[in-house]
Amino acid sequence: MEIGQALTNMIKSELESKVFSTGLQGFHGCGKITVEGVRYQASCQAVLVGSKDDPSISLLASLEEISAALAGLVVDGLQARRFSTGRTGFRADGKVQAGGQRFQASVQAVRL
Repeated sequence: MEIGQALTNMIKSELESKVFSTGLQGFHGCGKITVEGVRYQASCQAVLVGSKDDPSISLLASLEEISAALAGLVVDGLQARRFSTGRTGFRADGKVQAGGQRFQASVQAVRL
């Protein structure tokens, strides 16, 4: 299994809706994945644009829609990266659409 497929599987199994401590609304998921014997701590999030400024906004995107959007982000933008901690891994980020709403999204896998 390659890293993109492992991240997509993690997104599908771990993603949940969330109200972040900042008041933002969106989705979040995390878990450990193994690719070719290498372990990674993986995480994903999608934050509804404008949800902090307007608490009356509600999430319209389903888990299936946002999972598909995050999987597309992985396919289109996943790149190898050295993180500020010095660890290596992979990351993709950008804006995605789901349920007629815009989200700021990121997916990453940090090598353990």
